[in-house]
Amino acid sequence: MRQRLINKTEPQEASLQGARISGRNAVVADASVSLQSLLFDSKISKEDWIDGLKHHSKTFTNLLLNDQIEEFNQYLRSQFGTTISELSDKASFNAKKGLTDIDYIPILQDLLQTAVLIEHSTIPPYLTALYSIQDGTNALASQIIRSVAVEEMLHLIMVCNVLNAVNIQPSVNQSQNYPTYPMKLPMNVDFYVGLETFSSNSIATFIAIESPSNPLVKAPVYEQETEENALFTQRVAVHENNFWTLENMKAFIMENVHTIGEYYDVLFFYIVVFQIMAYYKEHGSLPQSFEDLNTGGIFTGDPEKQIRPEQYYGSGGKLHSVEGLDGVIAVFQEIKGQGEGADDSIFDVDPSQFEEGAELAHYFRFKEIFHEHFYVGGNYKAFMDENGMMPVTTPPNGKELKVDWEAAYPMKQNPKLSDYKDNSELYAQGLEFNKTYKRLLDAIQSAVEGNQRDLEKSIMYMYALKEQAVGLLKQPLDSQTNAGPTFEYTDL
Repeated sequence: MRQRLINKTEPQEASLQGARISGRNAVVADASVSLQSLLFDSKISKEDWIDGLKHHSKTFTNLLLNDQIEEFNQYLRSQFGTTISELSDKASFNAKKGLTDIDYIPILQDLLQTAVLIEHSTIPPYLTALYSIQDGTNALASQIIRSVAVEEMLHLIMVCNVLNAVNIQPSVNQSQNYPTYPMKLPMNVDFYVGLETFSSNSIATFIAIESPSNPLVKAPVYEQETEENALFTQRVAVHENNFWTLENMKAFIMENVHTIGEYYDVLFFYIVVFQIMAYYKEHGSLPQSFEDLNTGGIFTGDPEKQIRPEQYYGSGGKLHSVEGLDGVIAVFQEIKGQGEGADDSIFDVDPSQFEEGAELAHYFRFKEIFHEHFYVGGNYKAFMDENGMMPVTTPPNGKELKVDWEAAYPMKQNPKLSDYKDNSELYAQGLEFNKTYKRLLDAIQSAVEGNQRDLEKSIMYMYALKEQAVGLLKQPLDSQTNAGPTFEYTDL
């Protein structure tokens, strides 16, 4: 579901009329365009191509990201049968050959590096808000923001694992990979992300960033006790015999993707499609099961470059290595679950599996801060439908979460190092902060290139970042605002 920021208040509630939940037990409706036609038929119209792309991408994610492997096998057999349908005309034959010969590397490199940028883009804003909270205040809010920032770093690293799995070198520390604030996320969104002090404005932005795709969510059980630590129209030119170009894909994403979760759904679809085509190119037949697609094909990367759970020292979430499609599924489940909730719940894992200590997804953690109440322990009967579902926009009304909005440094919004040019000492401090942040990214870059031990250095740099940021935040810049970290690229 698309969320909007209006005057920097809480994202407005969207219409729920006709909304459907695409969860674990969703039934996949028939599409006017089969997956086989979508991949091989050069004569389908632009409208049918787009409709088919929407339908089949949602089918892939509904089934595979919800662990419905047997249902996915049935779907593949229904779409492909035992052999490829004979397409009689020459144009169709050429389309078939062109698709199997497509170079997926630059396409996945672009799409996956965009995912890296999305994850990277959230980290500086979250850290800025965290660092701006004055010591000794807002302990619970600080804990929530810190936990989300750590998990975003985890997401970035896991996307790098996916890049390495398909034999594409990840890049996290070059100037082109740096977000520049204020910015829009690379999707069809209508709000800007920036560097701001801790406030209801910044938290409202974070809520918009983490907006779920689904409009409804399972309401928490009222009897459960409160836990204090609960924590993207460009012109779409789908020409005859010209399917599956990068331009078409990017145009589709920019027009139809409004949340981070939706971006990962589309990205996942392309990964599976390229794996299907790799299987066809190797075997001369189309896959009939998940096992046909799980390994080989596009997964040609060096397993020694994978960062594995025992090599990651973050405190939030679970890191997954990737050597096949099952690893991609695990990564995307973790990222989507932590951001918008798992299994249509407000939790980042299925709470039936982890009754104790199950954390809320990022969206709902930030809403707790914004509304100054926890979810768990609240009563949501007034918002629930007959299936126990409530709008994701439902505010938490459990135990109070005390927030002191005034206990934050009055940082200049979206500061730049150039703002400090008239103060040599302040300029030097800002530059040193940017150098430390670059060293942190350098450590991650080295780790994803196969030097996993270098990941340990990032912990040291994280501690140094806070100290340097607070040193900036304490210094007045003018009569109303203080300095702050700028997170700008430096070549050291």
